[in-house]
Amino acid sequence: MQNATPHVTRCFFGCNSADGFKTFFDFLPSLDNARIIIVKGGPGTGKSTFIGSIGNAFADLGYDLEYQHCSLDPESYDAVVIPEIRAVVVAATGHHVFDPRNPGAVDEILNLGEYWDADAIRPHRQAIMAVNEASDRKFRKVYRVLKAARLLLGNVEEVHAARRDPQKLDAIVKDVAGILPAAGNPERYGAARHAFASSITPTGEVHTIDTVRHPDTRVVAIQGEPGSGRSLLLEKIGEEARLRGLDVEFFHRPLDPSLLEHLYLPLPDVLVTTQQDALPDVRPLTVFTVGGEDSGEGGLSGMDLAEDKARYADMLQEAVSILADTKTTHQQLEQYYIPNMDFDGVEKRLRQTVDVLLQHAKDAGFAAHA
Repeated sequence: MQNATPHVTRCFFGCNSADGFKTFFDFLPSLDNARIIIVKGGPGTGKSTFIGSIGNAFADLGYDLEYQHCSLDPESYDAVVIPEIRAVVVAATGHHVFDPRNPGAVDEILNLGEYWDADAIRPHRQAIMAVNEASDRKFRKVYRVLKAARLLLGNVEEVHAARRDPQKLDAIVKDVAGILPAAGNPERYGAARHAFASSITPTGEVHTIDTVRHPDTRVVAIQGEPGSGRSLLLEKIGEEARLRGLDVEFFHRPLDPSLLEHLYLPLPDVLVTTQQDALPDVRPLTVFTVGGEDSGEGGLSGMDLAEDKARYADMLQEAVSILADTKTTHQQLEQYYIPNMDFDGVEKRLRQTVDVLLQHAKDAGFAAHA
């Protein structure tokens, strides 16, 4: 049955972190009966438009979608996921190059380089190489600045971590677990999926977690200072849910992907967030606060903490400024590719790819939309 209005979720394929560019390559809870098409090609060859057009075609057929955006250009697409037919179309160039895990079986490489005029591009190879080298150098600078920001935030976390109350954290886990179903499927350990619902971009921090929820999603908010145990709480809640056989989507923090910002449980439709500000029009089911008045904000360390927080914010803004410059530099490559592309050929390949995915859905036994 066709959906009246398909639900479109948005997240980020990867993010700029203190340890470089990070991605989980985690599109679906498992790859059983999945079809992954990897799109390769240079800047300006139409990868984002290709991915967006695939999404539009399936949205018109009533399928829910997940778009994964580019951290260097949040308006561009790096991937589209069609969960109902277990299909993924993903770009694999730049600093997220990867190859098929199951070549010829569930994965396919689609090379948009087949549609460019190599003879017209080749004379510009020195300029292209120079732009790529400049972009790589600026990316490395971004990561060094983000590393410095992460270290400054670590000073704040250390103070608050020393004041954690393990009993209070455990009590919160039990309270949140109380709103979960007794078991999703007690015969299995719930699947885990890892992704980013925010990223540090040339326009600042961008959050997309509001697109994950539905109108009736129950939202639980956890408030607290850095280091107070918010990420640890999400880990514990997620583990409890998986032990009950529930699938869990873990959304990580871009600056430090080892930390969690949100978790979403699709079956009970529950979202637990540490970033309530990213859900401006949502009234949480309940709000838990970790830490307290005696959590390091006052006393002898208060001034130091305020200074470290201010310096952290400044470093983060510096990284954003460098990213904006990096994007401008990287976009210079498009002038060598766009005029030399056969976009009519790309459009024809697009229609063929839609047909391939529809055939995949039919062969795998997924119900067709009317």
